[in-house]
Amino acid sequence: MPRREARRAGHTRRALLLPLLRLLPLACGAALAWGCAEVGTGPDVPAAIEFAPFPSPAVVVGDTLRDATTGAVAGIQAIVRNLDGDPIDDASVRYLYANANRDTALRVDSLTGLVIGRAIVSQETRVAARVGSSLQVLRSLIVTTRPDTVVAGTAPQLLTTTLPDTGRARAQLNTTLAVGVLVQHRESATLSGVNGWIVRFEIVSPANPSNDTSSAVFLVNDVGTASVIDTTDSGGNAGRRLRVRASTFPVSGTDTVVVRASALYRGRVLPGSGVLLKAPVRRGGG
Repeated sequence: MPRREARRAGHTRRALLLPLLRLLPLACGAALAWGCAEVGTGPDVPAAIEFAPFPSPAVVVGDTLRDATTGAVAGIQAIVRNLDGDPIDDASVRYLYANANRDTALRVDSLTGLVIGRAIVSQETRVAARVGSSLQVLRSLIVTTRPDTVVAGTAPQLLTTTLPDTGRARAQLNTTLAVGVLVQHRESATLSGVNGWIVRFEIVSPANPSNDTSSAVFLVNDVGTASVIDTTDSGGNAGRRLRVRASTFPVSGTDTVVVRASALYRGRVLPGSGVLLKAPVRRGGG
């Protein structure tokens, strides 16, 4: 090959390689989610790690992490995959509290993934799962106070429906503000909000137990997506909005949508759970 053509070919190869080399630090920076390591091709060689959905978004101080519905003790669990994306069931995973050098908010069993809440701290608390020396995944877990009761929050104002009920803007006009509750912790005579607790909502009237989005009224989150579950904020508040089909509800005049809100701890219904929340709706026009 002539010298000039060889130099040109070398420049071309370097030009092709440079973008790939620049991407390597970015790929390694993604280690918090997937890990960064020399990846093997065998079916039992770990190439990625991820967390399975947590049994609950929060663990109570002085208690273990539990399934949000049944109340059964349940640890965190990681899924390790090979290069083809297949799970490696017998991968050796180790669990830990990622901020252990800063505080003692959590204790994590390295083998089982069992988590115990020890203290509430102002900073983010994160747990980690590792496999080998290079693959790791991190996720936040809330440490919270014990939930003791559920009370109704502020009722939404009267919603007057608008026709025609088409498009995103009209959908917003035909959606109430949140119907909500407050999950509280009692310490002597003092009440405080419980952070990170799951609350379930159900429309009782007009009945829509499955939250069918073709019904006259259904529950949505703040961006308008159908949703019946919310997690309390740092003040203990949780809520869902009501999307009203203006062409079918109410039939005439003013009617009321009734919503039931429920929360559990250790698989048992909290006092005040099942509280009924009401939202008035008036039939409007175009």
